[in-house]
Amino acid sequence: MQRMTFRDYMARALSDPTGGYYTRNARIGFSRGDFYTAPELSPAFALLLSRQIVEIDAVLGHPEQFYLMETGPGNGTLMRDLLVSLRLSAPQLARRVRPILYEISPVLVKKQKEKLSSIPLDHPPEWIRPGELSGRDPIDGVILGNEFLDALPVHRLRRKGDSFSEIYIEKDGSGKDIEVEGELSTPSLTEGVHSTAWDYPEGFEWEVQADLCTVVEDLYRFLGNGFMLWIDYGDTARERFSPKREKGSLMGYRKHALVEDVTQADPGSIDMTVHVDFPLLARKATMLGMRLEGFSDQMHYLMNLGIEEWLGDEQFSPEEKAAMVTLIHPLRMGEAFKVMLLSKGIDHRGGWKGFSREPLPL
Repeated sequence: MQRMTFRDYMARALSDPTGGYYTRNARIGFSRGDFYTAPELSPAFALLLSRQIVEIDAVLGHPEQFYLMETGPGNGTLMRDLLVSLRLSAPQLARRVRPILYEISPVLVKKQKEKLSSIPLDHPPEWIRPGELSGRDPIDGVILGNEFLDALPVHRLRRKGDSFSEIYIEKDGSGKDIEVEGELSTPSLTEGVHSTAWDYPEGFEWEVQADLCTVVEDLYRFLGNGFMLWIDYGDTARERFSPKREKGSLMGYRKHALVEDVTQADPGSIDMTVHVDFPLLARKATMLGMRLEGFSDQMHYLMNLGIEEWLGDEQFSPEEKAAMVTLIHPLRMGEAFKVMLLSKGIDHRGGWKGFSREPLPL
């Protein structure tokens, strides 16, 4: 293997058609998975998000065709639970919903089709692969992603003297993947570097999420009038360039265990992920002409949407309530996960229930 940027290494490890993690393995869940997501933990997550979707539909004026597009839908659990929840709580909206699933993995598409085949649908779901958005008619509705942006490939930079080097991957004499430093593959990688990064010591690392900008721009072009709702573990600017991130936020997971050195694992055998750069996401969206409607941690977002009313409800078992608590506990998913709502082509001056408290500083 010739030297390659970490961005290309990560892209190959996750998305290679024959050996990538998401194309070959993609194990999501508890008993036999490498990691789990909020929809797998508790159906309350989708029930609460459906309240957000009802709000969005009202702001859009109840369009005849309301497109609900999920990026990186995993096992299909969130889309299934959203559609079931809307059918029960907002049947008129449910009849207008056109589901779209944005997915690269054949393994996961199969699981998603199995999940959605188990529920009644007014309109058949459509699957779109990355790279297939160009030339399609724009949609009105909402594009959402839960733990999607964190899996997009990243460049890795390291502080070196008075400048920065980029981390590359190559093979050593024994054929093992190793990290090496080199000049920046693209000079623009240092654009937008937080000013405090210059104050940190030799060796300070962070990720540049250029693919995030590319993907969001592609989705922006596909969205007519509507919203993007992003939920993911991620950082504010202060968190991103804090001492706790001196080695960046790159992580690997296998069977729910942390893999600290992802280059020592068989490429394609583990999930790789980084904390989402939410300030970058907001800047990119603003540059495209979108409006930041709300930004919160998951704890306050779900509390605003009403999760606390269920914690005292006797119809839920202790196990179900414990799962809900995990969604909002500050030491579990509550603070690490952030929620961002963006709008395009909408002049909405009112508030949003999920973002009714003081906004989280970017």
